[in-house]
Amino acid sequence: MKNNSIYIIPLLLLFFTLNDASSFKGKSIINSDSYFPVNNKITLVYESSFGDSFTKYSKKGEFTISSNEADKFKYRQTLIINEEGVYVIETYQFLKILLFIKKEATFTYGKPLLLFPIPLLPGMKWEWDGDEYSNGNTNKVKVTGEAIDNESIITKAGTFETIKLESVVESSSNTKNTVIEWYAKGIGLIKAKIVIEGGGLEGTLRDILGYGTIDFELKEIRNQ
Repeated sequence: MKNNSIYIIPLLLLFFTLNDASSFKGKSIINSDSYFPVNNKITLVYESSFGDSFTKYSKKGEFTISSNEADKFKYRQTLIINEEGVYVIETYQFLKILLFIKKEATFTYGKPLLLFPIPLLPGMKWEWDGDEYSNGNTNKVKVTGEAIDNESIITKAGTFETIKLESVVESSSNTKNTVIEWYAKGIGLIKAKIVIEGGGLEGTLRDILGYGTIDFELKEIRNQ
């Protein structure tokens, strides 16, 4: 089946029911030291391949919502964060490519998708495989990830002590994306680089816009 997904950041959206979601209830340990801290008075501003983009983290019941928006781009993930890891329940994305061309899709999973395990330490490796559903299509998806090392990152927003992650996302539609991310505790995503291979929406981005790589880098931490 055709795969239209972009696997971005963290940055990375979901809502309510999945087959295995009930097994995560009662395990939330979200706090100020997490990689997705909820602070409704803070907006993270990034320089990105889509221009300036704006990220906020919020709570919806037991879920954490990571929402990233630019003028022509929206990306939201609904997450479950517990003592075992960070899991994606649903992903929504919207992209306005040209004046009259828009791409919009929502993705759900046969079981919560493991973004990364907790506690997150250099040298850790993880894998996830399962079904991804969108627009009546089903794809088999495999994610392999590794925490590379702790790394100091200098951005326009300041210098941050981060952990560098690298994930490879492959689907049964022969798409493959490599996602490199840097997270700082108590803040969230500092920097991301997504290398795109394959067709679907990824191929549209690459072929029409020339995006073989998508970049995000923190520019400002804005108080509301």
